[in-house]
Order: sequence, then C-alpha cells, then structure tokens
Amino acid sequence: MKRILSFLLFLSLLSQNMLAQTAGENYEFRNGQWYDGKGFVTATWYTTNGLLSKKAPAKVDSVINLEGRWVIPPMGDAHCSSITENPSAASTLNLYMGEGVFYLQMLGNSQEGREATVSLMNKPTAPDAVFANGVITCTLGYPFLEYEGPANKIRNPAVWAERYDELKTSQKMLGNGYWFIDNKAALEANWDKIRLQNPGVISIYLLDAQNNGGKEGKGLSAEVAKLVVKKAHKSGLRVFAHVENGSDVSLGLKIGVDGFANMPGHNWDGSGESEKFKISDGDLKMLVKKKIPVVLLLSHGQAAANRSAVQAFHKAMLKRLLDANVIVAMGSDDSQRTLRMELNYWFGLGELDDARTLKVLCENTPRAIFPKRKIGKIENGFEASFLVLSDNPLNNVLKTRVQAFKVKNGVLLK
Repeated sequence: MKRILSFLLFLSLLSQNMLAQTAGENYEFRNGQWYDGKGFVTATWYTTNGLLSKKAPAKVDSVINLEGRWVIPPMGDAHCSSITENPSAASTLNLYMGEGVFYLQMLGNSQEGREATVSLMNKPTAPDAVFANGVITCTLGYPFLEYEGPANKIRNPAVWAERYDELKTSQKMLGNGYWFIDNKAALEANWDKIRLQNPGVISIYLLDAQNNGGKEGKGLSAEVAKLVVKKAHKSGLRVFAHVENGSDVSLGLKIGVDGFANMPGHNWDGSGESEKFKISDGDLKMLVKKKIPVVLLLSHGQAAANRSAVQAFHKAMLKRLLDANVIVAMGSDDSQRTLRMELNYWFGLGELDDARTLKVLCENTPRAIFPKRKIGKIENGFEASFLVLSDNPLNNVLKTRVQAFKVKNGVLLK
C-alpha cells in the first residue's frame, strides 16, 4: 500500500537506518522546487529503477512531501587530488558525500593509490570516480618530483630541490604515477602498458609547450602531445591538458583535447604581467563551439604573495569565461581538502553570481567528468540523483551545504 510521508516523518525513518529497505522502492516526490538549469519550478517527480520520471510508475511505494524545499542535481570535483594517496580516504569520501559531491575525477594518481581506494567508491553511499592513473609528460618533466619525493620518503617539497640529482635517477614511480614520453617511438613502446592500467581519462602536461615543450621541468612537446591525443581518441579515451599560458590553450584546441585541467595562470603569484595567461577571444569562441570544459583551480591563489592582484585577475577571468558561455567546471586539486575550499574562495572573491555558480557546480562539472551519463540535470530519464536543500541556493550558493537528505541513483541517503 502506498505510504504518504510528511517530510519530518520521512527524515525520522531515514534516521532509523531505512536505507536498505527503501533502496528498491518507487517514490513520488511532491511539493518540491526543482532546479531547471536557471531557477526553480514547483513540480512532482518520480524515481523508478534508479531514474527520474515525470510519469508515475504502475506502483508508487511511498509519497514524500518535500514541503517546498529546493532540489538540485549533485555536485562534482573535476580535479580531485585528496583521495588516492590518502590513508584517510574513507573519511574524505564521507566529507565529499556530506557536501553533496557525488562525482570525482582524478587527473593524477598512482596505481597503488587507485587499488587502495577504488573499492570505497562507485556505490550508493560514496562518490563515483574516474581515474587518469599516471600523468603523461616529458623526461624529467613536471610533475615527476611530486611522485618521486614521497616515493623516496621525502615529504617536504623544499627538500626535493636539494636532493634533485638523487630523485631524477630514482624514477621509482615511472610507469605508475607518471610516464615519460618524448617521441613517437616512446609512445608506441608504452601505450599498451598505459591502456592495461585501464584509465578512464588521459592526463597530459602542456607547459609553455610551443617554446619549452620537451624540456626538463616542463611537459610534452607540441608534436608529441598531438600524437598522444590522437592515440587516446583512437582508444576511446578523453584527454585533459594541464596548461601554463594562453598559447597552451591554443595548442590544446588545435590538437583536439577534450578538457583543460586548469585555467592559465591558476597558480600565478601576482608578480609581473598576467597578459601571457589571457585566453584569446578566438579561443574563447572555440571553447564554446567545441563544448570543451575548463577547470579553474582558483583557490591555488590564496597563498600568493600579491593576493589582491591575483584575486583581481581571477575575478576578471572568471567573469570573462562565464560571460562567453565557456563550460566552466570546478575542481580542487588539493591533497588534503575537498571541493569546499575552492567554493569558499569563489565566494570570497565577492559579487559571485550564485545562479551561474550553481550551474557550474551541478551541471557543468558532473557532465565534464562523466559526459556520456545522464547526470547534471533534473530531466526525464536522467539518473535519479539529487540533493534536497533546506534553503534557496540562488540567494547564497553556500546553501548547497544545508541538505536535508540526498538521493543517489534512486537510493535514499540521510
């Protein structure tokens, strides 16, 4: 028999660990205000077989009265770095779920890190994740030190430079946390090994590639980067490029990357000119035309010496990208924190457009991570995953954290 539950009664049932008993049921959610990509509309939605439906199923097991609360799709972190090499991964994943972040993209992880954490993810009570595995760079290119230092039990980055000669010959993490690819022959020799690690996405480095590609401390040359992208696409894999300046974005667009892992100048310290980080008007149009997402990583600038200059630069770049309708995505790239720090930084810039930021969080970012899945929208036939909020996030986007409960693929979560 159909049960009609008031919101308070429903929460009470959830608190009594009803998850296992409700996972396979069909629900009617009435009197909710549902996000449509621009604002909220009052509607009734149903969940059945893990999907959203406007049409009632043959049998509705329970009716849940949302009593005017706000419903949005879950959020994502398109550059998560706080899970795979983290001994407290389970706790961090719980934090992500608490924030309403259901989708994670790891653009740099070791095989050991993946193997140690993959069982914790991709289930109803934890985020879904895609892994790039080892990043692809040139010989002794960035970021091999970030892997070699810890592998040699040197945790302090300040010591890496002092022991560089030792670390550059160690290469314990070669073929694990990173790959050195300098030419076509090296790519051919290593590609099957890369594929055997079953990456969900390929992560490459373009660091002033037109002038310094292939040089120690930098990334791939333009020629090799093109070969990697072609090889990845032939294998059905997307490619995200880490970039340093505006010309790297031009190159990435030319060779056909599927996303940019950061905004040019994301780690600028505020000294000198920022002009080299500017994305040209033509490239902005191409980003929009090709629907290529750009992950910004703005919070990296909070430790900059000239913070006021960096914040002004970030604020102007963010507005320019959003005004141009570029698919802006949000990522943290923080080894110790979740997406919360990045969102806080955006909010701290001031004059934040809550409506556009909500779209970045709930639509752009999840779809940048899993472009083939029906997520990021409240639409018929999409995955039945959403957050029920106690406050309107269009008045303050930080209200996304005030969640009454969540639903993940039709499973009710407290």
